[in-house]
Amino acid sequence: MTTTLHTNFDDFFRDAFDGRDPFDYQNRLATEAALPSLVHVPTGAGKTAAVLGAWLWRRMTKPESIGRRLVYCLPMRTLVEQTRGVAKEAIKSLSLQPRFRVHTLMGGEVDSNWKGKLNWEAEPERECIIIGTQDMLLSRALNRGYAMSRYKWPVHFGLLNNDCLWVFDEIQLMGNGLATSTQLAAFRQQFKVAGQTHSIWMSATLKKDWLETVDWKEQVATLEVISLSEADREAAVLSARLKAVKLLSKANEQCRLPNGLAEFVQAKHQNGTQTLVIVNTVKRARDVFQALTKLYDKTDAPQLELIHSRFRPAERKTWHELFKDESYTQGMGRIIVATQVVEAGVDISSRLLITDLAPFSSLVQRFGRCNRNGEHEQAEIFWIDRPTTKGKIADKAELEESEKQDIARPYDWLELETAQKLVENLDSASPEALEKVPYDEPYQPKHVLRRRDLVDLFDTTPDLSGYDLDISRFVRDSDERDVSVAWRDLQGEKPPRDAPKLLRDELCSVSIGDELRTFLNGKDTGGKPRQAWTWNPLERDWQKVSASDLRAGMTLLLDIRAGGYDERRGWDASSKSPIIDVSDVLAEKNEAYPDDPLTFHPKKYLQTLAAHSREARAAAEQIIAALDSLALDEWRDELLHATHHHDWGKCHEIFQETLHKHLEGVERNVVLAKSTGGGRHSRPHFRHELASALALLQHGASDLAVYLAACHHGKVRLSIRALPGESKPQDDAGKLLDSKFARGIW
Repeated sequence: MTTTLHTNFDDFFRDAFDGRDPFDYQNRLATEAALPSLVHVPTGAGKTAAVLGAWLWRRMTKPESIGRRLVYCLPMRTLVEQTRGVAKEAIKSLSLQPRFRVHTLMGGEVDSNWKGKLNWEAEPERECIIIGTQDMLLSRALNRGYAMSRYKWPVHFGLLNNDCLWVFDEIQLMGNGLATSTQLAAFRQQFKVAGQTHSIWMSATLKKDWLETVDWKEQVATLEVISLSEADREAAVLSARLKAVKLLSKANEQCRLPNGLAEFVQAKHQNGTQTLVIVNTVKRARDVFQALTKLYDKTDAPQLELIHSRFRPAERKTWHELFKDESYTQGMGRIIVATQVVEAGVDISSRLLITDLAPFSSLVQRFGRCNRNGEHEQAEIFWIDRPTTKGKIADKAELEESEKQDIARPYDWLELETAQKLVENLDSASPEALEKVPYDEPYQPKHVLRRRDLVDLFDTTPDLSGYDLDISRFVRDSDERDVSVAWRDLQGEKPPRDAPKLLRDELCSVSIGDELRTFLNGKDTGGKPRQAWTWNPLERDWQKVSASDLRAGMTLLLDIRAGGYDERRGWDASSKSPIIDVSDVLAEKNEAYPDDPLTFHPKKYLQTLAAHSREARAAAEQIIAALDSLALDEWRDELLHATHHHDWGKCHEIFQETLHKHLEGVERNVVLAKSTGGGRHSRPHFRHELASALALLQHGASDLAVYLAACHHGKVRLSIRALPGESKPQDDAGKLLDSKFARGIW
């Protein structure tokens, strides 16, 4: 397959995106000299294609104008797979697969979906698109990557803060993460980074002053904004979307209760059409879905679907095809009950939309899921006043403040009151009508990342209690902190040490406050106390986790008998259904602190230290040459010196003893770097990287070279101290010596 050479962006865009002509703003984003920082266009105007097309075009024609990695940050998991599909299809249509690759970051699994499973983190010179949720991406940009090996944190931190174009889509949903995105942009300018590192913020309801955080405030006034031009508005496709008929009215009071809402949906739904119900919490979505299931239990039923953020990828894989499937038009139609996961970016359209009251910016996004392309001559939207959690409809005047906030979750009561005043005066929810609504929705993050926070996060060494700095407050709002939960057939026992690592398909995202603490304190389907486990890399074993131990970003393993999950309903603390184990027995094992998976591997090879050092240096020379646009010449000699000597510490007698274990036919005086033998070191916690760094230091190497040698496995960073269980220095007679020791080095 050959690559077509394009001489203009219009042809390039048509080939990439199914023959569609680019809108004027999409053309400007790709071709104007200055790259904008803000994209403010209505929902359904093609922001995803705009960004992907612009990045690909600039990398093909003016690579120096934009970073070699496109980091596409989305607030919700459902958007990631959809965006990945668009990106992969565009690259395939342009026959650019050999040059550009697409990777996703969700739940700790880096998924390339390319033959050979090429690893983006091992190819810093590679041009690629990385698509992920704000949890996965922002945590990595802060050097505390959620649901991944802590020893790879610094690699992702470096790659995602240098030579990148960051794109933040649907920023009205980002919460505290929006402030973190602007602060990181400011710190990249202050600290200086390699290559073109730029940020773009996008939303249909964008307010420029949302970006005015303490260290980014001065830059906001100068940020370039792209919005629709008159040419865009006159284009036939966009004009139909902007003027689509969407009649807006209030639903009856009974819709505030799950059963009442289900009855209202049944009465309003039309055969052969799609109805979308968007509610504010996972629990309410489950309750409404359950009520609908009962209503249709003894009658011909439309297709009923439940969609929310608390599903495993193993079950969510069908959603993308579901959104595209229009077979419902031939029968009773389809009713989808969903949470906010469909309110932004998801390419789905309904004739009837019924939604809980939400902040106005969120309502605008939800309205965009109704008659999205103007395909219906007339469509209807009903909004529901604040639902109640009391099982009855209460008079708002009689509610206490705490009750109001409980009902308003996950939003603020005042936000909902403001939105209600606006929608009460509207009878149309067409994009054209919504653009004229005067609203001011302030953004006040509860936690803002500061310079000292980022400096503290540079060191990934755990504190003395084994914990790390908690970054959850910088990633999402404090009441939206998630952990990842997996279920396996453990037979009620502790997981074995050599159990395969937890992979993305088996991980379900669960809010710490979303019934999880109560759930863990309960009993499993057999009446036994539930047990949760997490991998402890320092102890090289699974560690029991109690409800009080929960921290955002943790990965937990439960027995399938613990309950709490249903294939149709997703996470449900009340579920006693048997849970299918979807683990992969062939997955890699969890990495522990003493492990050196790149050194000891029974299926790999023997290699001398001299050969490995030459090979590593040659690879570094190739990477530096490929990164010529980053102007690394100033550090070239130090980088090559560090690379050539990064494993110098493997000369140590302790390490050579381990490398030669179980080997036959290899002389003991042969200094090895890699071995098919190996095992655990006779001296606990021995780290060859520290030995390498000390040897370089003794021979006058630069600070940079010493640091790179020390941290190249991510297990030795800035803080050097002895770990529990280390052997104290002693002479040949076994007498203890008064010498310093740390990480197995005396």
